Amino acid sequence: MVEQDKEIQFMSPVHFYRLDENDIHVWKFPVVDTDVSYLSESEKALAIRFHFESDRNRFVVGRQAIRFLLSKYLSVNPAEIVITGEKGQKPVISSPAFPIHFNISHSRDLVLIAIGGKQLGVDLEKIDPTFDYTALLEEHFSEAERKFIAVAQDPLKTFYFIWTRKEALTKAWGTGLLENLKEVSALETNTRTDNEKKSWNVKSFYADQEYPAAIAYSGDSVNFVFLDGNSM
Repeated sequence: MVEQDKEIQFMSPVHFYRLDENDIHVWKFPVVDTDVSYLSESEKALAIRFHFESDRNRFVVGRQAIRFLLSKYLSVNPAEIVITGEKGQKPVISSPAFPIHFNISHSRDLVLIAIGGKQLGVDLEKIDPTFDYTALLEEHFSEAERKFIAVAQDPLKTFYFIWTRKEALTKAWGTGLLENLKEVSALETNTRTDNEKKSWNVKSFYADQEYPAAIAYSGDSVNFVFLDGNSM
């Protein structure tokens, strides 16, 4: 059975880190008002459509950050990067061709971006003390997970702990919330072997106070590097 992890310390990058095959780099960015210089024309058009400034800022910061990071990892101009993915589907790099995977998640004032040589998914949530999570338990949580929450010292934080793990897994698989979440087991470190004979693992942590997060990834022997994008 997994244990809930503590807050991670994100390092200030003194240089841009090389990405090896077994590395997963996790970048944290604050949500602030920023320009749209790295965005594609379609992304700029989408940004304008957001009704609330907070939603627009989360979208822009995430897309600006991912284009900047990928340009460094791939050694190309940010404008040359083509990111595709239909609404609700996992975004992927369609050009240039390169064996690199990424995933992004944002909540309230933070954006997390995970980049690695393995298939992966990341989820981040801001704990809302007023949220009635009990309405989701019967439909989306297994009996074992419901019991795990019921006996926890802090049931609300434990709910978010399990929820972020489920979300990270479904994002890594590319199914999103279309997956039957009750069947997505979140209490084991090694979760399952899929039809491609690929094993999946999940790492949980706190990106900041009250911000639980999880990364799901294929395979084993992963070296995690946590980096603070705000200090670049």
